[in-house]
Amino acid sequence: MRVLILLIAAASALWSQDVERIVARYTRALGDATKLERLRSLSLVGKMSSADGSWKRSFRAWFAGDKVRTELTLQPGIVATTWTDGTSGWSIQPWTQSLVPQPINKAALWRLGAMAHVWRNDLLDLQRRKTLEYIGTEELDDSDCDKLRSRHSDGSVWTYYLDPDLGLLVKVTAEAEIGGEAVQWSATFGNYQRIEGVMLPTVLETSSGTILVEQYGLDEPLDATLFAPPAK
Repeated sequence: MRVLILLIAAASALWSQDVERIVARYTRALGDATKLERLRSLSLVGKMSSADGSWKRSFRAWFAGDKVRTELTLQPGIVATTWTDGTSGWSIQPWTQSLVPQPINKAALWRLGAMAHVWRNDLLDLQRRKTLEYIGTEELDDSDCDKLRSRHSDGSVWTYYLDPDLGLLVKVTAEAEIGGEAVQWSATFGNYQRIEGVMLPTVLETSSGTILVEQYGLDEPLDATLFAPPAK
């Protein structure tokens, strides 16, 4: 029994070293990682296209902590909008023939928060790094990506896939139980470019569609009304 305990302890120490090695490689690959570690706000402008490429529309998003706003232009002057003030969320869905903001359910609110968490993920959080687990590798696009797992206090489980050569994130998955419903969210990242000294993906594939980023804004002042609840 004592030998078994020693073996488990040794294996745990080695896997802990793997986490430290992978995180260190990730932060080096980012360039100026402190810009993301201290990130207060992020915005992006680009296009969103469907998975089959049948449509492409202008897309914008703003992030400030847990606050998020996304806008997808369907036609000039007709914009599908979803946003949260960090606690509650709303959406405007023009295809319903109404421009009146409607509350979004808890699952949609959680997915919106998951999108925000990508920019301040667990590999960048000095406290959460301590709880990361190395869970081996998985092949993605012919590369054996390293996998790190993080468990949050809300019960959600996050898995990070990192390229073994570049050291950058190539995929993130998150799953949780919201109101008794199993909810998932995932995104893959590609075509990294150096933006203001830090490497950021310009292609993000999500379940909602593929986002092609044309411009990022880091720590720019954001108008508080972007995230404000609808006027009554």
